[in-house]
Amino acid sequence: MITHIRMRNFKSWEDSKKVEIAPLTGFFGTNSSGKSSLLQMLLLLKQTVEHSDSEEVIFFGDENSLVSLGNFREVVHRHQVPSRLVFEFAGKLTHPRLIYNIPEDGSPWEQMIDQFIFDSVIWSEQQKSVVERLEYRSGREIVIYEKGSVFFPSPYEQGRDQRKIELSTCYGKILSGQTISRSTKLLSQFASAFEELFSHVYYLGPTRVHPQRLYHWEGDHPEDLGRWGSKAIDALLSARVDKRTIQHKEKEIPIEDRISEWLREMDLAYSFLLERDGKDYDVRIQKREYGPKVTLADMGYGLSQFLPVLVLCYYVPVGSTLILEQPGIHLHPKVQSQLADLLIEVVTERKLQVLVESHSEHLLTRLQLRIAEGKIPASDTALYFCENDNGVSTIKSLDVDELGNIKNWPKNFFGNVRGDLVKMTREQMKRQKKAEG
Repeated sequence: MITHIRMRNFKSWEDSKKVEIAPLTGFFGTNSSGKSSLLQMLLLLKQTVEHSDSEEVIFFGDENSLVSLGNFREVVHRHQVPSRLVFEFAGKLTHPRLIYNIPEDGSPWEQMIDQFIFDSVIWSEQQKSVVERLEYRSGREIVIYEKGSVFFPSPYEQGRDQRKIELSTCYGKILSGQTISRSTKLLSQFASAFEELFSHVYYLGPTRVHPQRLYHWEGDHPEDLGRWGSKAIDALLSARVDKRTIQHKEKEIPIEDRISEWLREMDLAYSFLLERDGKDYDVRIQKREYGPKVTLADMGYGLSQFLPVLVLCYYVPVGSTLILEQPGIHLHPKVQSQLADLLIEVVTERKLQVLVESHSEHLLTRLQLRIAEGKIPASDTALYFCENDNGVSTIKSLDVDELGNIKNWPKNFFGNVRGDLVKMTREQMKRQKKAEG
């Protein structure tokens, strides 16, 4: 779970300042306001963890990665080089881990670490990204990498390791073949905790793959659904074979059953079926109870775009973090409202953390209603509005009380719908008076 983020000199963000992240966090704002960049920072760090090329301390991506951001110059604020990228976040581990160290003098010590703060400064040197400074903090434990060496100003051991080391990643993984000392081992342990945290982060992009008439499954068991949800059907078949269930209302039920229930509640379909067709599978949808079963490819586009969202919410392990961009795209306003209920359910029942970027007024209004009803406490939510002024993004935290009221509603948050309605009423009254005489 991620508890706060901060970025400096990243794309349109000169300095985002500290952005608190709750179990359910929503980012709203106009187009090109910088809200996607807040999520891209986390995706950039995740794909760096997953990238195998030890020549790059930070992996800006390619056509197959979560995000493709080009290079250092394209990412840095206003493309000003020399400049420094600064990333910070705080995280809680799903499974606490043991940090172990042997100081120069005194007894060995060990400590369970369940949360830490990460802070990294990256700059470009001869068109190559370099880690200038890196710091991990957990309680009283601090380990710092700076100018090629490691030190930790802790009560257990102080001083700088004079041996120069080279990092293979921006988060502290040490280039292979180098001598491991006490200080570098501690840094490596934190880097391992960093990797564990991001192994529980899952992402779904703003548009999903087109539905197919037949799906070929090789029997694999994907860890996630892919950037565009291309592995959604593979994931469902994997869960079926493994007999995976989720807990809902104190009962254990198959994932497919809960998805079917949601489709009925949202009036998107009466039933959802995965049927074998020779060596392949097709997805059959029954729109009404006594209606025909048709393939997903013959249904409305909105259903095929939304299905991966449903699958991801129930396929990932309990306690995971989901990053969702525009999950309600192509959905009817009524279903956009119910999307808020889906997110609240998986946050409360499955202990997921959800970071969502959206333009949906209907989603936000339903969330406000559920806060007022006590379905989710306001303290478990964090809502933000992003703006961009002359190429610099700013973020405003929305003050939501326990009755769901937003006390500092930004001007024209979702355009000026209310203003248009007032003007329409005035024009109607004018025309009515004119008609009367």
